[in-house]
Amino acid sequence: MRSAILSLLLVCLALPGWSGVRADPGTEVDRVSRASAVDAGLGAVVISIRSELFLEDTLGVYFLREGGEVSNDADVVRFERRQGMLSFGNDTLRFKVRSYQLRPGTYRLVAHGVSCAKVPAENERCLVDFKGINGTEEISRPSRGYPEESPSFEVRAGEVTYAGDFILTARNTIEWAAIPADELRRTQRRFVNMRRAPEPVIPGEYRLLYGLTARSLEDDWNRRY
Repeated sequence: MRSAILSLLLVCLALPGWSGVRADPGTEVDRVSRASAVDAGLGAVVISIRSELFLEDTLGVYFLREGGEVSNDADVVRFERRQGMLSFGNDTLRFKVRSYQLRPGTYRLVAHGVSCAKVPAENERCLVDFKGINGTEEISRPSRGYPEESPSFEVRAGEVTYAGDFILTARNTIEWAAIPADELRRTQRRFVNMRRAPEPVIPGEYRLLYGLTARSLEDDWNRRY
């Protein structure tokens, strides 16, 4: 009950307290519903974004296109996940398999962030000013930048890439797992006529090894990331 009250207070009071205008670094990816909706010259990507943490704001998971620069939003694509508008608990640990279209190329995980004004650099955290009843304080948000040896996937024109499941864990790290067959089946039927692109490349340290528990806002209240 206390967690539900905290969640309600967050929605009603806290969000207007963030200083400045919410920034969305990178470029949000265009969703597509089936193979026939993919534009000529582009490829499809099937991916799941989840979070063990309660998300006080939208989670962005950022991938850099090979040959690009993190400072250039056009070179960085952003996949998002957020809490349901009417959810008092953490509903972001549920699978939400989505399909998108992207330019051909190899895309590497470079960062994740909540309420970040820019894509975090390697091992960088996002700090934001929060206006509460006791004045303004600087707090950290779930965020981290990753080194070059991080998960990647390849997009090929006219093909579909099954990128997998990228999860923000309570360790404040993005970890990867395969999407279960029963969660993937419906989406696969919509792209059955597309050639399958290569499997993602996932270094061992990014593979999910531990069980997941949906954490509440109360679990991480005043936590520093």
